[in-house]
Amino acid sequence: MNGRGLPDYLKQKGESMRAAAARSPAEEDWRETVGATCVADDVTGVRKLSAGKWQLIGDSGPDFGGWGLGPSSPELLCGVISTCLTHTYLISAAWNGVPLERVEVRVTSDNNDGHLLGVSQEDPKVPFNLTANITVQAPDATTEQLADLHVFVERTCPLSTLIRQPNDLTVITH
Repeated sequence: MNGRGLPDYLKQKGESMRAAAARSPAEEDWRETVGATCVADDVTGVRKLSAGKWQLIGDSGPDFGGWGLGPSSPELLCGVISTCLTHTYLISAAWNGVPLERVEVRVTSDNNDGHLLGVSQEDPKVPFNLTANITVQAPDATTEQLADLHVFVERTCPLSTLIRQPNDLTVITH
């Protein structure tokens, strides 16, 4: 990569994606199983999350006996959605040659864990009012390019789609 800005990265990303699409043109070429494992096993109670070669920790605040050593699960959810939305913008921009200079996605959610402590409430028992605030800086892009970019992301971001549509989770206990 010669340049140092996002437009240079997007050019290289687009070239990589086109080469990969040509090299692996079939659906089965892209199917994969991904996963993550979380373990809590020490006096801190932090949740040690391993995903691929990466490790993160999640924790709660003092009201739930935590130490605040990492983001809460609802915060991690917001983070995962924001990274997926951001990446979907980058994918579309790279594929379609949209000259982005910056993408910022802030995802927020209301959350009320009182039900876990037996507190009566009417709020949902899951994070709710999820909102993604997206700022795109692309002074050299056309209005049409930006409109197409927003529509593509709205329709195709995998994790924001997962939140909007029902999906099954099989829980197996040992």
